[in-house]
Amino acid sequence: MSRRTYIFTGPPGSAEIVMTIIEATLGGSVIREPGSDPYLRADPVAVYVSGHDFDDGDIDSPTGTPVPLHTAYPHLIDIRDTERDLQRQQDTATRIFTAIKQNGRVKAVYVDDMQHVLDTYDPHPQVAR
Repeated sequence: MSRRTYIFTGPPGSAEIVMTIIEATLGGSVIREPGSDPYLRADPVAVYVSGHDFDDGDIDSPTGTPVPLHTAYPHLIDIRDTERDLQRQQDTATRIFTAIKQNGRVKAVYVDDMQHVLDTYDPHPQVAR
């Protein structure tokens, strides 16, 4: 079994923005086939963009606060190295996450194997009053 590398993004309806960021970052085109999730092959890495079935609170932030994956981050970017090179898989995810932050239009949570939140980004953080 291989480790999974995920980036969850939001808000709802931002999947096209995310796919454009991925295309620019990896230098390819997302393939959209009927009946399957959009994906981009940057051999030996494949990047899939889809919805997901994770619930709010399935993972906690580094501060211990439950992450609202279902409601705030409805889009999943699943990065898979087909040769199971974990370092290359994580390097690709880091490049995509960095590009999302530089784009500044969507929020994101970078997660290692649904065990650890590696980083978060919110272009419009809520201000406590």
